[in-house]
Amino acid sequence: MKKKLTALLTAAATAMTLAGCTVDRGGSSAGGGAGGGKQTFGRNVQLFDAHKKTHEAMKGKRIAFVPILYKGYNLTLNWGSTMERAFGNLGADFRVYDPNFDTDKMVKIINDLVARRAVDVLILHNPDVGVLTKQIDAAERAGIHTVVVNMVSSRLGDAFIGVDSVHAAEDITRRAVQDCEKRGAPKRMAIIDGPGNDAASLMWSKGVHHVLDPAGYEVVTTAHTQWQNALAQQAAASITQQQKNNICAYMVAYDLNAIAVGDAVADAAERGVIRPDSIGVYTMAADTRWCDALRAGKVTASAAYDVQGVGEAAVVTAQQLVQGGAPAGSTHTVAYVSHTVVDRSNVDDTTIACYKGR
Repeated sequence: MKKKLTALLTAAATAMTLAGCTVDRGGSSAGGGAGGGKQTFGRNVQLFDAHKKTHEAMKGKRIAFVPILYKGYNLTLNWGSTMERAFGNLGADFRVYDPNFDTDKMVKIINDLVARRAVDVLILHNPDVGVLTKQIDAAERAGIHTVVVNMVSSRLGDAFIGVDSVHAAEDITRRAVQDCEKRGAPKRMAIIDGPGNDAASLMWSKGVHHVLDPAGYEVVTTAHTQWQNALAQQAAASITQQQKNNICAYMVAYDLNAIAVGDAVADAAERGVIRPDSIGVYTMAADTRWCDALRAGKVTASAAYDVQGVGEAAVVTAQQLVQGGAPAGSTHTVAYVSHTVVDRSNVDDTTIACYKGR
């Protein structure tokens, strides 16, 4: 099994053992928020004292992870299992609340946790740039630290951790342009993203256009598919039927959606609608299923990013917030993990590609 690269923020690395995790869909135990407090460490520290104080600072702290979807979703399962191991090893109470792609349910879960001051740190995976603004603000007023992962919110909270979607999109788009020019293909592409009003989609589209516009390429359409594989496949089938060989690539904002797009392109080639290998499929992230599709020739390349590193960084950040003693919302940071372009030539040698859920 390949080792996963975990690069990020400074922290003491510990051997992690699997601890219990409750996947919940509603409330939690009551309590009070973390708020501000005394700093755990000063300028100097003794070796064994540092170990003792680190565990004492985190013991019993209540950490809630609220992703947009959990069960069966490799991306969030990867983060959650990483957090579960790390927080469990530190003696913290870690729980996952799964709204199952229901934004209203997600908001209700967070509102309930904040109202009861049932957590010390909230780790959030927000659906779009504005939907959790009130919840993050309320959490800070309740003394609860907030860490947002993967899709930045307009209300930053204490920290954001994720991939640099603009830079990643630029890198993979440059690869797509190179491939199109080698084939002498038309300078036309299509974008397929999520809801369209979320940070990932907006930043993906911006990065794609940063490269395509100066190169004289046209984006014939942008399809919003809500991260649903079925909708992504339907959109690609319709666009391919209309455009046929007049586009050279699909720029898909998410790896699982890219697999569905690849299926639609392969089906069109089998039916003779397009020439084989005339349309490339490019994306961001590379879970194990995407890697299988790559090896099968259904997708072309991806800007793979350090998914597990996001979960690791959330753990590190939570520890730093608790140890730092500053009030919730008094500091705000943005941090990006690494990414790199992978294809069939290097995917098996790239540690951050082909990630699994656990």
